[in-house]
Amino acid sequence: MNVRFFALLAQVWGIVAAISGVLVGAPVKFGVHEVVLAAPGIGGNPFDVEARVRFTPPSGSAHAVTVGAFHDGGSTWRARVYLTEPGRWTWATECPAVPALHERRGEFTASASNRRGRLLVHPRNPRQWMTEDGRWFLNLNDTAYFLLSTHDGQGDPVPFEDFTAYVHDATTRGITSFRSFVASGPAPFHDAQNAGHHRWREFFADEAFSRLRLEGLQETDRRLRWLHDHHPDIAVQLILFPLERWRADGIFWARLSTAQKERLLRHLVARYAAYPAIFWLIMNDAHYAPVRQPPRPGEAEGTGTDVQFPRNLAFVREVGAYLERHDPWNHPRSTGPARGVPFFFEREAWATYVHLEANYDLGARGMDTYLDVAKPVFLGEDRYEQDRPNLDPEDMRFFQRRLFWTWLLAGGSTNYGGRWWVVHPYTQTGRRSSPSAHRSAAPPVFSGQLVGLDSVRFIRDYFSARDLDLSPCEPDTVLVRDADGRTGAQAPRAMRRGSEEWLIYHPNANSADRAARVDATKPARLRLDLTGAPGRFAVEWFRPYDGVTAVAPALPGGRVVELTAPWPGQDAVLWLRKE
Repeated sequence: MNVRFFALLAQVWGIVAAISGVLVGAPVKFGVHEVVLAAPGIGGNPFDVEARVRFTPPSGSAHAVTVGAFHDGGSTWRARVYLTEPGRWTWATECPAVPALHERRGEFTASASNRRGRLLVHPRNPRQWMTEDGRWFLNLNDTAYFLLSTHDGQGDPVPFEDFTAYVHDATTRGITSFRSFVASGPAPFHDAQNAGHHRWREFFADEAFSRLRLEGLQETDRRLRWLHDHHPDIAVQLILFPLERWRADGIFWARLSTAQKERLLRHLVARYAAYPAIFWLIMNDAHYAPVRQPPRPGEAEGTGTDVQFPRNLAFVREVGAYLERHDPWNHPRSTGPARGVPFFFEREAWATYVHLEANYDLGARGMDTYLDVAKPVFLGEDRYEQDRPNLDPEDMRFFQRRLFWTWLLAGGSTNYGGRWWVVHPYTQTGRRSSPSAHRSAAPPVFSGQLVGLDSVRFIRDYFSARDLDLSPCEPDTVLVRDADGRTGAQAPRAMRRGSEEWLIYHPNANSADRAARVDATKPARLRLDLTGAPGRFAVEWFRPYDGVTAVAPALPGGRVVELTAPWPGQDAVLWLRKE
């Protein structure tokens, strides 16, 4: 009698909790719906419970999706679904080992919306991204490693107010995506040995690595939920796991058992994969390909050994394959090599985009290496602003807009990075100071106002106002030249749509690399070969510094033409389209 009574009570508890499930906003198409289940009194490890929930959309069971329910502390389990359709949805649970989580059922109704939905590889041009509503996605990224975390790289708390202010400042200035760690706690980013292996423990609540530390994952969840509700079209590159040490072969993952790995991966996918605008990065700043170790003191030049990274390779391939099999919505996946290190996985199916780090690559030379790869290419790190005084670009506003425009018109995308180790809202950087996170006896203290984002909103607004879409375009590396003979990183970059349309960025630069500045002595001049493009072309110039536009007289095609920007001492964008 008592057994039956408690079993019935558990069932009722589960039903009531499911009916009162919390929503992430209201249920809308391209949004997230959450079902909350209660299962009190479970013995053993709750992270070993494998409960599944099958969500069936209005179009029927052929399009149903099954997700894992994840333990969220106490007696709480949550299951999340990304809503691909408006209308009546139903759900049913399966967990024979736990009656309170088994054979629960419910329904809800999703409304239509104008949200953009998941980030996808563009079917018409696999080097470009789009959102699920069919629109091309303009990726203007900001490195904000600790934006979603409880603590920053110094180990100091990141207040929720700083998080929301940071997002407001960045998105107001044109940013369309962030890149952030999944978890970072009170331990500093680097320990006394300048390593980060200790940050793996942010995932675990016990020394046996059998239970997860939920506080940090819950705070990341809270911030992703806020982004989803208030900025649903902003994408987030989730960096899943920490780097143990730069230029080292990590050992932590290799020492975990299969069960320990499964618990962690199952939880991360169940908790975060329903958010539509995420794209995965397994690890950041790591080495995978063999690296030549320089000779030791006393050894002859040209000697040395090749350093191998078999554990790093096995780690990211294992996680990548897991995401490929278990992510119900197949978000973009990749991993991040260290600065200047080639991407190692462009031909492997689990890696659906190429992630790079570079050093002053203002000519997008790294992009050219992957033009024959049918995947998006994202330069996730170049140089930071207010990072290292002897390495920071001298004119960050010009450097940053030049980097964005050049990489976009080379066929890829790139990012901005300010004070990467803290979460200082952009408008407050002139009123806040912070010592560099790079360990030294006397680290420099940065207190100036950041300026690198000051031209980025003009990029976003340029494409938006003209409804420009680069997915039908291809990089043009032949028909456009600098009329003054500048080559390499100082040459113009162009995309074209057949013989109908050209979009060209001319940096008008007097130098490259760290000292890159605009040439104040002359206007941008370019030579364009239109011999294969007859007809007349409308001509519009755009000044990237401040968004000023100038319309020039139409010009005839079918010949080689030379064009000069109307502003001396400025970089310029030229848009030609057949009338």
